[in-house]
Amino acid sequence: MQEQDAGGVGAVSALAERIVTRRWFRAAVVGAIVLGGVVVGLEAVPAVAERHAATLDRIDDAVVALFVIEALLKIVAAGTRPMRYFGDPWNLFDFTVTVVCVLPLEGQFAQVLRLARVVRSLRLVRALPRLQLLVDALLRSLPSFGWILALLVLLLYVYSVMGFALFGENDPVRFGNLWKSMLTMFGILTLEGWIDNMQDQIVGISPDAGGGAQPSPRAAPVFFVSFILMGTMVFLNLLVGVIVNSLSEGAAEQERAAQEEEEKAVGETGAAGRSVLPSLRSPDATDPAHAPLLAERLARLEARLDEVLAELKRTRGSDPKDG
Repeated sequence: MQEQDAGGVGAVSALAERIVTRRWFRAAVVGAIVLGGVVVGLEAVPAVAERHAATLDRIDDAVVALFVIEALLKIVAAGTRPMRYFGDPWNLFDFTVTVVCVLPLEGQFAQVLRLARVVRSLRLVRALPRLQLLVDALLRSLPSFGWILALLVLLLYVYSVMGFALFGENDPVRFGNLWKSMLTMFGILTLEGWIDNMQDQIVGISPDAGGGAQPSPRAAPVFFVSFILMGTMVFLNLLVGVIVNSLSEGAAEQERAAQEEEEKAVGETGAAGRSVLPSLRSPDATDPAHAPLLAERLARLEARLDEVLAELKRTRGSDPKDG
């Protein structure tokens, strides 16, 4: 009896796995995410929201219903271990957003519902593998970003002190103290108005304009150009290098994980086949009394093979035949 229950659960989970890995189902989910984002954007236009409120609500309900079906299918596809679904952070994010969208939140909690509907668009990161790889690379780069940011803050501090010492008397508005100098250097880091700032320090600011008339025709060009080169060009190249390196590592890790999962699936299929073959080869295999048991084992093997094929298609990111 337990074997029959296990076989039934395995067949249902295999069917759910086949559905969620189909290209048409993934396309439907992506379309629902995009459509939900468009609906949220249209609701932010008062004229459209007032005129088509009922239509937008029905579309949003359909989108939420599809997300609920997707979550249920993925949980069923986990078989007898549904907690595997919640072990994936992306699945947990999708499930949380879906649950919040389903809850009847009103009054002061209506903003939470509206925020969840906006955040729902971030599910595109999970639905599009290339976009997910990029986000994973950015998250992987955070430790390196921290060290680059620390070096940038140190450079900003050093140049702020130098700017106060060199241009504090000539331009007290921009370099009158350390705080003003740091704000000015941070603005220069964005390349906003740095040429005008450098010209003011080269020719000097007259007392009528609030300056000290202390020109620095030699120090100002060296100061500003060196800061632009070091603070913008060098650090930008460092950031790009870190992101590219993280992308390469993430792609290699995904490829290794796909190969390991494929080898594991093939091994499990071989073990399942070996468990059925002895029964087929036994002298009692021709006994009509054993026909139901053999049929059940063959059905389990077929379900497992279908599950492996679906998993291989999912890991390879393509589906040769859909249907």
